[in-house]
Amino acid sequence: MITEHGVLPIALGDNWAYALPTSDGVILIDAGPDYDGAWDALAAQLDAAGLAIGDVRYVAITHAHIDHCGLAFRWQEAGVPVAASELEVQSFLHGRNIIGYQTQYVFEHMRRVGVPEERIAGFIESRERMRRAFRSGDNTGGGVRRERWPGLIRGTPFRPDEPLADGAEIRLGDRRVVLVSAPGHTPGNCVFFEPETGALFSGDQVIPGLNSNPGWHWDISAEPPERFRSLPAFAESLDRIEALDVRHLYPGHREPSDEVAEEIERVRRHHRKRQGQLREMLGEGPRSPYELLMTMFSRLPDRRLWQAMAEVTGHIDALVVRGEAGEDESDGLLTIRLV
Repeated sequence: MITEHGVLPIALGDNWAYALPTSDGVILIDAGPDYDGAWDALAAQLDAAGLAIGDVRYVAITHAHIDHCGLAFRWQEAGVPVAASELEVQSFLHGRNIIGYQTQYVFEHMRRVGVPEERIAGFIESRERMRRAFRSGDNTGGGVRRERWPGLIRGTPFRPDEPLADGAEIRLGDRRVVLVSAPGHTPGNCVFFEPETGALFSGDQVIPGLNSNPGWHWDISAEPPERFRSLPAFAESLDRIEALDVRHLYPGHREPSDEVAEEIERVRRHHRKRQGQLREMLGEGPRSPYELLMTMFSRLPDRRLWQAMAEVTGHIDALVVRGEAGEDESDGLLTIRLV
């Protein structure tokens, strides 16, 4: 059903894509995940609203995670131009390996922050078990099974037809959406804002009731590769979004909401709480990031090590960037101290 703001939410497993009908066709926000039946499900929901695949004139993508851009190649095959932030172009070329290509840097950084070798080995083993259980053997780029989608989700590499800069507008018929650069969740993450309706298509930047994980990302164009401090960038992106006149939130997951300011403040409260916990721990003396992690999440299973370590590192980054904490390194081991 098309909302009062002229938006058709399209449910594809755990994801939402959004169709914006205009006087000259449809703008689609996010391409949608690629799993068996996804394209047909998307077409059926367009059809139920009196629209069709052929009505789509633009696809605008928020970021390079495959649940948001998996069907991009399919739209390109249909002759529909795909637009995205120019900062994310290289990431789209990795397809389903958007995280996997960084694995060697992840393991190196785990050692640097104090993760014991046996836990790294446990993490690698858990990843291998998941790979054996969930990798598909098809010839379309492979896939990963996730409970939140009806089947294997695939990630076919692609190059956006229109790499857009911050502030660029997509105009079609009587509507326009503005790309707002919002690095953090990924280095080139963006959101799309429609000034006339106050609608924000937030991807994974703002999700009602959830805290978007900052993640670990490396700029492999640098020598040596540099780690992107994602959480400070994520916080700055929240500030940028707060400065917009956002009245309606259309997220990449969970239900749309009009409580935009409340959601932003909820995320900030979570950040303040975590960073306050770290300051208390560091008040007892310098510690490695892994020691801080295990004080915060004492029962952490190996399979969650990457995700949890990325969150703690993100909050450490926030303290360091604000000048509240410092980093020292000796014999390849990083320690954090209060300033």
